[in-house]
Amino acid sequence: MEGENTEDIIPLVMLAKELPVDVRFIEEMPFNGSDTDISLKWNFTQIYSYIKDHFPEIQKTDDPKSSTSYSYKIPGFTGNIGIIAAYTRSFCGDCNRIRITPSGILRTCLYEGTGVNLKNEIRMGKTDEELKNIIISSIHKKPKDGWEAQKLSLTASQIHQSMATIGG
Repeated sequence: MEGENTEDIIPLVMLAKELPVDVRFIEEMPFNGSDTDISLKWNFTQIYSYIKDHFPEIQKTDDPKSSTSYSYKIPGFTGNIGIIAAYTRSFCGDCNRIRITPSGILRTCLYEGTGVNLKNEIRMGKTDEELKNIIISSIHKKPKDGWEAQKLSLTASQIHQSMATIGG
């Protein structure tokens, strides 16, 4: 986030030098609880460029199937670096994630304005098999990407939820 934590990028990258960890950076997402659009300076490209300026030898590595992170290796480092393009949504076509919010809503995309209220379905006495079918049906209806999911949302207030309310 511009002016908030950019000075922490390189120290975090350095964790991967000696430790066998994947250090991942994520673009800020516009889920701030308001209907005001944000200006995103530190997108995937800017984060990568900043790291590359400090580590010009950084190399792209293969991304695992359905990965939401673009993976990189710095020669001599034990761990890896990843960048998640969550706001620009360039990984959506391969995403296989679903979430259940703290209030019991099944969401197949963070950009969905709605979802299926599994808590209500359970309270109505749905069997495990019926719940399984509801979940499978939701997955089959998953939007092709976050842009489509956002367009299908009914109101701006549904789009701009706090990440805490949607399990992000």
